[in-house]
Amino acid sequence: MWPSLRAGDVAEVEPLVEAPRPGEVVLARFESSLVLHRVRWCDGRVCALRGDNGGLEDPPLPVIRILGRARRVRRGGALLDVERWDVGPRRLGRWRVTVKRRIAAWLGRTRTP
Repeated sequence: MWPSLRAGDVAEVEPLVEAPRPGEVVLARFESSLVLHRVRWCDGRVCALRGDNGGLEDPPLPVIRILGRARRVRRGGALLDVERWDVGPRRLGRWRVTVKRRIAAWLGRTRTP
């Protein structure tokens, strides 16, 4: 079973033809960055996204800011279809991110948006 995206993976993204569906991984343009996050819900005009290892949903985003949906990932020399790499959030990954954020806050190394 393949985990979600890892550092160094290269995602192939196809343009959106219709509104994304919950559970799909999409490339979205935020104010200062591009992210690959999973769609939590979408009403056709606005979508809520969340990273698989994030604890909170991102603020609702207009569909126009979603650039495409991920279809395949190149990991090392292998090209993986969405069914092979996309297994969704994992409890251990979310826990790891939470612990890292708490340690960073305790050390005074929090990032400002």
